[in-house]
Amino acid sequence: MECYNGGKGGGKVIKIGDFAKICNTSARTLRYYDDAGVLKADFVDEASGYRFYSPNAVEKYKKLVFYKELGFSLQEIKKLLAATEEEEKKMLKKKKETLLSSVEEIQGQVQTIDGMFVENEPKENLFELLNLPFTDDPEVVGKWELCGLLRDEEDIESVVELPPRTIFQELIFLPGGAPVWTYFWTKGVLYTASGRYSSSVPNPYKTMRKNGEHYMVIQFSAEDRPGYPNDVFPVLYRQVDTIAYSEEQVRPYVDKVDYPFIEDPQVSGVWHVVDFVHDSEDFHPSRQQTPKKYLATVEITFLPRGMCVKTFRADAGGKKTNRILHYTKGLVLNRTALTAEKYVIQVFGEKEYLFVQHKSGDYSYGGYEPCWYVFERKGKPV
Repeated sequence: MECYNGGKGGGKVIKIGDFAKICNTSARTLRYYDDAGVLKADFVDEASGYRFYSPNAVEKYKKLVFYKELGFSLQEIKKLLAATEEEEKKMLKKKKETLLSSVEEIQGQVQTIDGMFVENEPKENLFELLNLPFTDDPEVVGKWELCGLLRDEEDIESVVELPPRTIFQELIFLPGGAPVWTYFWTKGVLYTASGRYSSSVPNPYKTMRKNGEHYMVIQFSAEDRPGYPNDVFPVLYRQVDTIAYSEEQVRPYVDKVDYPFIEDPQVSGVWHVVDFVHDSEDFHPSRQQTPKKYLATVEITFLPRGMCVKTFRADAGGKKTNRILHYTKGLVLNRTALTAEKYVIQVFGEKEYLFVQHKSGDYSYGGYEPCWYVFERKGKPV
């Protein structure tokens, strides 16, 4: 770790990356807190834009985390960090009273969670949730566009822009709570599928009207989104229309998949996953872009006669799953999902790496450019 001279009085300051390591957090989280005015950097280099923090800011960060664990909002934490000892005591006492008044509600939530388990064994959460009684909310049917993150969930003017691909850029609430991509809904709750936990996460929502516009605030869980505090963050959406869409209408991006088979001996065999990158140029064997525990696809096998098998990581029961696909030279074809994923082989040093596009719902529903899985050959070509 390097310290630099800077900030007020020319004291020692720590570069944001090193400061993040000391605090066991990410630079993105620190930038978020800086922008929110909760934990401001002590010095910002005008030339590079890098933020720097004084060693004393470590204790301030620890207090921030402590207050968040107690359930304070960022605006409340900002006041707490600037408060006198007497003001801090008053705010903590008020928080205690709020928590005590919520005991009955929390107990009810615990009972609901307990009802989802039998002999302490989790049920198939996604299917159980789909079978729950549906409560209609006709006013939310239609298309909603992302406005941004709310610093104060009660004030839509406090909205700030979110980084690309942080959250859904657009949501479409189908009639009857029907699933779209990785989400479905019932009144007051948007359920999102979690690849990390093999279940669905409930994200409460509420609606409001202001200046003739219809808005929705969704409390998204941050547990499945690296780079954000491990709780929830309120996101604001604006209703664009009230059309009762069909599933076919909301999935506009499909590929041509009826290509003739062209043999490709170079790709035949088993390939084992090594990384997942946003752009093929981002990959280098010496740098891991995505932690391996988050790599959903673990193998891809190219067989004779245009058959291809993708193998996905083990579920909670320890069982891997396979998906049988097709391929022709240069393309992996999913004739059910209607996707044609490009593949290329590149050489680093003396080693071959296979790059395969990943066309998920980001592509089919959102129109995003696909990311890439990177594989290395396992054994010899078949």
